[in-house]
Amino acid sequence: MLLLNATFGGLQLMMGNHSPSESLFHYFRLEDQVPEDHLLRLIHRHVNFDFVRAKLKDRYSDTGRPSIDPELLLRMLLVGYLYGVTSERRLVEELRMHLAWRWFTRLGSIRRSHTIRPFQEPAWTIPGIESVSGAV
Repeated sequence: MLLLNATFGGLQLMMGNHSPSESLFHYFRLEDQVPEDHLLRLIHRHVNFDFVRAKLKDRYSDTGRPSIDPELLLRMLLVGYLYGVTSERRLVEELRMHLAWRWFTRLGSIRRSHTIRPFQEPAWTIPGIESVSGAV
């Protein structure tokens, strides 16, 4: 039996025709998308980032708006350093596209680029940063 998929100008073609459709939701786990031998998996396996909060806890106030998680900032900056992304804006844009980067930073959604604005200051002007960088 002859299966006809498309008709073009009176010619019958057997070539399939894919109609792209954009799904509103994609159901998959980021964990399943990152290869076992990926550099960021290796870092995740061997580096415990819990020290960041311990080193910086005295620098945060008990009042005011909640801050961005300092571990998230360190993970984002590490990704930027490892992959040569020198602009914070560019880093946030790239994080939207790279699944492994999103997995490593544990980001479910991406906020605007101002989330890492404090790190545009030279490192020596940010209180406590020398103790974190010394621990890495």
